[in-house]
Amino acid sequence: MAQAPLPEKQKDGKGKTIINAHIFGKYRYLDDTDAEDGITHVKVDPSNFGNIPGTIDHWKNDIERRRKNILALEEKTFINTITYIFQKKKQNMLMDEATGEELYQLHPSKAAKEALRKLEMKPTDMMSRLELVSIVGKSGRDFPVEVVRTLYLQATVAATFGELSNVGLNLILWAQEMYFSKLINKCREEVSLLEKKLGPRDGKNIYASHSTVLYKRLDGIKANWGTMLHYIQPSLPDPPSREISLTVKELTDFLVDKKRSDKDKEKEHLIIKATKVLLLIRNLPLLHDEGMKYIKVLKRIDAHEPLLYLLQAKINMSKFLFVVGRYREGSRNSELVAQIKDQFKNTYHQYGLAVRKIGNAPAVPADFTILIEYANLVHYFYRIAVNLIGIKLPTEWLETAFKKAKDALLLAQTEQSGKSEPLIKEILRDMNHAGLIS
Repeated sequence: MAQAPLPEKQKDGKGKTIINAHIFGKYRYLDDTDAEDGITHVKVDPSNFGNIPGTIDHWKNDIERRRKNILALEEKTFINTITYIFQKKKQNMLMDEATGEELYQLHPSKAAKEALRKLEMKPTDMMSRLELVSIVGKSGRDFPVEVVRTLYLQATVAATFGELSNVGLNLILWAQEMYFSKLINKCREEVSLLEKKLGPRDGKNIYASHSTVLYKRLDGIKANWGTMLHYIQPSLPDPPSREISLTVKELTDFLVDKKRSDKDKEKEHLIIKATKVLLLIRNLPLLHDEGMKYIKVLKRIDAHEPLLYLLQAKINMSKFLFVVGRYREGSRNSELVAQIKDQFKNTYHQYGLAVRKIGNAPAVPADFTILIEYANLVHYFYRIAVNLIGIKLPTEWLETAFKKAKDALLLAQTEQSGKSEPLIKEILRDMNHAGLIS
């Protein structure tokens, strides 16, 4: 199989340069109109590069398409076969993505060919898919950003088929870090190019009426660099051991098998494994929804386990920090403020459920973690609301939230006094600032 050439800059039918072809997953335009009277007009499409939240949605759509292609090839139904025979382009995409051919072509080797053979026989063999990603990743080549995007999505799609293992999650983290790093560099190059064409921000250039809008757009793109950095350097827990691997089948087998002895010990083992896996997932935005699905299944095993609600709260906390980070970086608007409020409500609700599951007798380290993190969330959101966003929170809500936060810390104080005492002081300081105590 011949090695496929790397994508280059292309032009569409209208002669526009497609600068970001395949980098973000669809064509985005950045073009100059013809010079007229010595003036170069710079135009930026509103949906141009750097729209990170929109891009994440597009990645999710891309992964869903890959899933459908894999399943279609796996089933090999008569209807699917006829459909792809008469749609050559669709057939090629199916084969390249579903079998991993697009990965093999990046770095052909004997090991890669064997993994490809296995995928051609069974496209849902996710360990072989991850092996292909690993072979390409270890090749030592400096791949361009559009190629790294393929590695990132191929590794992620394996996890959406139930393969949540140490190997898989670390591969996704590696590909995500490399892809986001290259994406930031690409954005910087193109922003620099545009800024040179636009000139100084003094409103004196020949197309000043357009420059304010354009610079606002560029500032939004720069804000997104911070968003990606939030996931490039996550605060990771200790990596899981080699034995950690959580699959949907394993969970469902546990639920339906009534004959298994020592059920409680097995349940505890599953929840410990799930905890290690889900703590990694919170740093992978494309797998947040997948993590929530696993927690939902785990709750069927034990609906009263506070740790499961803590894990759900942590994933929501990651989403909350994501939108706060975008606001901090300068992408500030009423829509983002609304997102911060909504995501805080989700996170606060999940921590509240976890606290209620503990009751009045915290007994294990996870219980104290829940109590302290719950109080810290209230403190953090109050400071964000006052110092960053500048919104006034309802007094009645503050009274309730601060009381619950203080009670949670007092409950944790007996065992975790070293961790809870400084936060109690901060909560009291917040209450004083809000006019709730003197």
